[in-house]
Amino acid sequence: MRRWTFVATLVALAPLAASAEPPPAAQAGAASSGRAPAPASALASEGFTLLGEEKGVRVHHRDKRSGVEFAAEASLPAPPDQVRRALLDYASHQKWQSHLKENKVLARNADSLLVYQRLDLPVIDDRDYTLQVTWGAEGPILWMRFVTANERGPKPVEDVVRVSKHEGGWRLEPDGGKGTRAVYRFHLDVGGSVPSWLGKGQAKDDIIDFFVRLKKELPNHR
Repeated sequence: MRRWTFVATLVALAPLAASAEPPPAAQAGAASSGRAPAPASALASEGFTLLGEEKGVRVHHRDKRSGVEFAAEASLPAPPDQVRRALLDYASHQKWQSHLKENKVLARNADSLLVYQRLDLPVIDDRDYTLQVTWGAEGPILWMRFVTANERGPKPVEDVVRVSKHEGGWRLEPDGGKGTRAVYRFHLDVGGSVPSWLGKGQAKDDIIDFFVRLKKELPNHR
């Protein structure tokens, strides 16, 4: 298995730790204690470097913390609420991912979920983690955040490597009335025997591919 494949899998799975639909309060844009991630204009000042742009997706990388850290920005052909519905629609995303072995919603509130996931990956040991997923709104800007909360989930399983750091989020701004300017960030430390250094070029391609697949999925969430 090539070194970047595990990162690519988690890139795609990161926004999926949720049920098919958020509760009614979240659909109405209920406020949460969290805040939206910073806009794309802040990436350079935060130390991110542009890796490249393709198919309308700009991918950035930062060497600041252990593990890997990426950010991506793109315009999506749907309003923010529709984009967020797609990101929270786990049942639909399951068609895209063949490595999700377990997905358990452990707790649910009006604007948050606690989710346990286990990934069945070729060649390397299974990985698992528990995520706290939250979402809310700042005026017209919708957002999602996720962070590892392993202490609130199941105990470690033998022969399964626990992911120690998996956090990030989405900023979804209205763009032209019918579109969304999306900014996606994540920081990942996979643990185990997988090297901490991973191929930036291939990771960039996989992030771009995820945005392409997301665009194709959006019409199913009007």
